[in-house]
Amino acid sequence: MNNDNIPRKAAYHHGNLRAALIKAALVEIAAEGPEQFSLRGVARRAGVSAPAVYRHFASKDDLLAAVAGECAERMGHAIGDAIAAAPPDDPLEQFRATGIAIVQFAVAHPAHFRAMNVPGMYDRLPPEQRAAQDEFVRQQQAALAKAQHDGYVAKIPLDEVMLAANSAVMGLAHAIIEGRLGPVDAARATKLATDVTHVLGVGLVPRPETITDPRTKAVTPKAKKGRYTADH
Repeated sequence: MNNDNIPRKAAYHHGNLRAALIKAALVEIAAEGPEQFSLRGVARRAGVSAPAVYRHFASKDDLLAAVAGECAERMGHAIGDAIAAAPPDDPLEQFRATGIAIVQFAVAHPAHFRAMNVPGMYDRLPPEQRAAQDEFVRQQQAALAKAQHDGYVAKIPLDEVMLAANSAVMGLAHAIIEGRLGPVDAARATKLATDVTHVLGVGLVPRPETITDPRTKAVTPKAKKGRYTADH
């Protein structure tokens, strides 16, 4: 069950109104945007009266901060778990794990993913979470720089590497949750993300050596003599 299944009035009677309001706000923000959505609309989606919202959130800004914080926290945990499970001595696989985790998160929690990618949501993050996200990006850049120095990653400008990776992963995630690739369950999402990150990691230029994907064991054969090979 994903986060598009919004609890109704029963949630309030069980003491879960705050959680129900955040879930309702996820859908409302994705539909209306962080500026246009209303607490009345959130209350309607949650199946409660508008005054009930103010028992937990004094304003739209309070609710936005809670939604943004929950999105960041959930995806942060997903990415952290994925990196921890990746080979510690393979920086490219650690970087790849981040991208696969983002796609998996989008499929498992589409409402969170949509809401956190609405323009303006980053600015609604609590300061400590915004600082944590910025620090994570800095750590990724530092790890990639070291990987380039150690010969694991081609010496392409880091900003370009990050842009290409983010574009590929986020584009795939959006294509999946918007239904452009047909039905996609968790297993297929993982395969699609694995395939996309494999192409990103190997690149399109023919290689003079055979490359084996450490995740799938798929083999990219070495190129024949041609325009981009070292012996041309």
